[in-house]
Amino acid sequence: MPLLVLHYHELWLKGGNRRFFLSRLVESVRCQLGDLGSLAVTHEDGRLLVTLDSPQGLHEAAGRVKKILGVAHYSVASETARDLPLVAEAAWAQLEPQSFRTFAVRARRADKTLPFRSHEAEREIGRALLERAAVAGRPLAVDLDEPDVTCRVEFTTQRALVYSEKIPGPGGMPANTAGKLVCLLSGGYDSAVAAYKMMRRGARMGFVHFYGVAARPGESSEPVARELVETLVPYQGGARLYLVPFHDLQREIVLRAPEEFRVLLYRRLMLRIAEALARKHRAHGLVTGDSLGQVASQTLSNMAAVGAVARLPLYRPLVGDDKQEIIDLARRIGTYEISSERFSDCCPAFMPRHPRIAATAEELDRAEETLDVVALVRRGVQETRRLSYRFDNGRVLAAERETAAALV
Repeated sequence: MPLLVLHYHELWLKGGNRRFFLSRLVESVRCQLGDLGSLAVTHEDGRLLVTLDSPQGLHEAAGRVKKILGVAHYSVASETARDLPLVAEAAWAQLEPQSFRTFAVRARRADKTLPFRSHEAEREIGRALLERAAVAGRPLAVDLDEPDVTCRVEFTTQRALVYSEKIPGPGGMPANTAGKLVCLLSGGYDSAVAAYKMMRRGARMGFVHFYGVAARPGESSEPVARELVETLVPYQGGARLYLVPFHDLQREIVLRAPEEFRVLLYRRLMLRIAEALARKHRAHGLVTGDSLGQVASQTLSNMAAVGAVARLPLYRPLVGDDKQEIIDLARRIGTYEISSERFSDCCPAFMPRHPRIAATAEELDRAEETLDVVALVRRGVQETRRLSYRFDNGRVLAAERETAAALV
């Protein structure tokens, strides 16, 4: 039965803490693949080996590994004894069904006591493959620079692993190794990608979504936010989504504050409410999808003026990314199509004719003097609903757990 070989990179830098990060990586593997049959995960010479009891389960598992954070690359491999003729036989079994004209053999030895060096193994296996190809009537040639296919062999202390496809994983750090953060999730491309980038660094993300009144029937942003969270949950195994009705709070700002500052005051109020919820969530900071210069509220001056009200650390992982980079990543992680759906974003509601592009914190402080900010934050928190998500047996399950005053 073939097996999965999972490689990691950054965990090598963790020294004495490596065992903790490895345990979380194994936990993620079991969370993602545990429903696919009898599963065995072993750590051997700097790689994880995953075996399942059915070929169908292995095929499904190979697709799901793409969502296991911390995996740099992975392969479906054949296992054999550390005997070069047997390795060559396994290598030919892997290559024979494929269509190619040139090949190379790359070998690595985790066990340096073997009676041959890596280049010697490559030569002998390559020679054996050419012989088998000649018997089969296939005119193959060795190309060490740009081969059509590469046969890879890893000699561990216990076995030889043979594979020809090296599939990129998401990389980064294992899920849930860096503490909790809360992301202000809008429904657009940016905030979902920002959340993913922090998840990829090991942060466990919670989400806050502010929704308004839909401009047209069927254009509520709430279903979009739910679908985005459901797409991101498999990367970390679970999440909380806080849903905050924002329309009436916006109207207070529209009625009492200068028009040019409206959007910036919306964002300040959102940060304050998100921070109150983050403290209930025992989170260490907030995450936004701000990208420098993308819209008027995301100039350096405006980001500083808005962020001045945050007491928890405020992270902006997309601040130096352009829109195409963000969209490309959204496509890779599965959020692009969801964020492309038509929905009503609450921030453009009551949009000022001439929004301020270079406000200061002091100007926004003065603009808020006519508002009862504490009462608005309390009201926002009291009206919040909380949904809890978990990834179980290959499915994302959701349940509404708390409402209103239970969160205060």
